[in-house]
Amino acid sequence: MKHRQSDNLTQAKCHQRSRVAAMKRKISVRLLLGFIAVLLAFSEMTIADETKPNVLFIAVDDLNDWVGCLDGHPQSKTPNIDRLAARGVLFTNAHCQGPICGPSRASLLSGLYPHTTGMYQQPSGKRMESDETFFKGHLLPEYFAQHGYETFAVGKVTHGYRAEVAFDHYGGNFDGAGPKPPNKQRFNYQLPKVPWTGTQTDWGAFPDVDEKMSDFKSADWAVNLLGQQHHKPFFLAVGFHRPHVPWYVPQKWFDPFPLEEILLPNVQNDDLDDVPEIARLIHEMPKYPKLDFLQANHNEQFRKCVQAYLACNLFVDHQIGRVVDALENSDYANNTVVILFSDHGYHLGEKNRVSKHSLWEESTRVPMTFVPNRTSKVTRAVAGTRIDKPVELLDIYPTLTELCGVPPNPSNQGRSLVPLMDEPDRDWKFAALTTYARQCHALRSDRYRYIRYEDGSEELYDHHSDPEEWDNIASEPEYAELVTRFRFELPRHDAPYHPATQAGAVNPWFKEHLEKNGIQ
Repeated sequence: MKHRQSDNLTQAKCHQRSRVAAMKRKISVRLLLGFIAVLLAFSEMTIADETKPNVLFIAVDDLNDWVGCLDGHPQSKTPNIDRLAARGVLFTNAHCQGPICGPSRASLLSGLYPHTTGMYQQPSGKRMESDETFFKGHLLPEYFAQHGYETFAVGKVTHGYRAEVAFDHYGGNFDGAGPKPPNKQRFNYQLPKVPWTGTQTDWGAFPDVDEKMSDFKSADWAVNLLGQQHHKPFFLAVGFHRPHVPWYVPQKWFDPFPLEEILLPNVQNDDLDDVPEIARLIHEMPKYPKLDFLQANHNEQFRKCVQAYLACNLFVDHQIGRVVDALENSDYANNTVVILFSDHGYHLGEKNRVSKHSLWEESTRVPMTFVPNRTSKVTRAVAGTRIDKPVELLDIYPTLTELCGVPPNPSNQGRSLVPLMDEPDRDWKFAALTTYARQCHALRSDRYRYIRYEDGSEELYDHHSDPEEWDNIASEPEYAELVTRFRFELPRHDAPYHPATQAGAVNPWFKEHLEKNGIQ
């Protein structure tokens, strides 16, 4: 009896051990199959990521055409921007949609014109972030994130919409446009005590080393990120402040531009005599330098001002070069689309001003270069191509989606530039549009600039015979048909001002204009 019980117990234990062993085998097989599945999925993801290009998005603040590849100033030194232009496609007739930071960035990042969103002036607060119609969830980096990209940013990229909201990861803005001298010290220009808004304008050698500059820190952050391993395609935006005022950079960047050798821009002191009265009123900038200040004492401050702007351009070009070198030395060199642009241009004495805030050429024209990824199957663009057709910063959004194989955003109002890259002589849009204040627009075609203000006043300039825009020919009979053509291109509807619009005015005309449009 005891033997039978013992045998039964032994058999039960053996059976239990067999069941446990079988279960372990099943678990092992399942784990192995799961591991293989993970490896396959990772392999497929890696393959997919390798075929979807990364994006390096370089935004420069207030950089006009004073870069080597655009011949805007004969003494400009920008070897790294020129290097990108030689590797990619340079658009020589590119224009912003708003000639100040906020409206320009709101437009190019949302893919919408200012006359659609009502973002004509600088935004304030966080009301853009709650606007689900035009901005929230629609911005370029947010759209790329929705299509499988991991998004990063550092420096000044957005304006009026926090970068930490627009991107998955934000490296910070450091000292912004700083650092600045202690105790509000000024080197060359004291801001007039007037009741109008304005940006700190000054120029001089400061600080002592690059490492104290925000742009140097932004470049460092981007260089570090490009040295890391990424298992998803990335969208990296690097926003540089210089040459935004104040024009402070260390002395070593001034040294290549000896003050006594500085060449000044071509200016006419009576340049505004033939423009409509509204053109003088809307463009008045009481807080910014004018020609009489620059030209005093045999152009003393004019030379210093130009020298400082050239120095800032060389400085920021060097920071751009550091980031581009890091990309070239990374695992992502062959499969990254690079776009470099400025948010708007800048006047240095032309039209009696040192500022942006205008509908004239110096404010609207910007550098813009695309470098497609080397493995691209989307475009046959030839390195070093220069395209003179009028294009817009608004075109960046749809161009990047096409180059990266991301579905087009149907709300985009710009046009992909890929067809133009492949066929530079093809028919294209008639003119690029810039808006400064509601119902005030400029249109730039391949040859002419046309401006129409809210009261119907007009300007017209022929860039073949008058590249400085000195002679307003809008009222001359032989151009009547051309003026009619430009009028046809104007927006049919101008949206009211966006609720996020900042109330501060830059001059008396804007104060009255904003109040009339419900902004107080």
